[in-house]
Amino acid sequence: MNERPPHLVSPSIPDLPEGTLLRLAPGEWSHCRTVPDGHAPDVTVCRLHRNVTRQDGAGLWVWIVGHEHPSCTWPHVESHPPCLQLVVRVDVLNRTVEP
Repeated sequence: MNERPPHLVSPSIPDLPEGTLLRLAPGEWSHCRTVPDGHAPDVTVCRLHRNVTRQDGAGLWVWIVGHEHPSCTWPHVESHPPCLQLVVRVDVLNRTVEP
């Protein structure tokens, strides 16, 4: 038996450089207390947590942290740690990095 069991195979998650802008629609993200359900947040990515994933009927999800765009990029907003933590569907990330 040369194949690894499915639960031990690392999922394919694209590289998202810091500063990537994600335009998320409802249903493409979850688990963020500061963003109301049904909202379509724009997020500037700070970090992708490749080791924190989950799978459900909608697909594979991964945790990201970042800043709500554009409110955190306005000149009067001081630099601060990432203000959003949410899970995003990996297919959405793939769509973002495709040429």
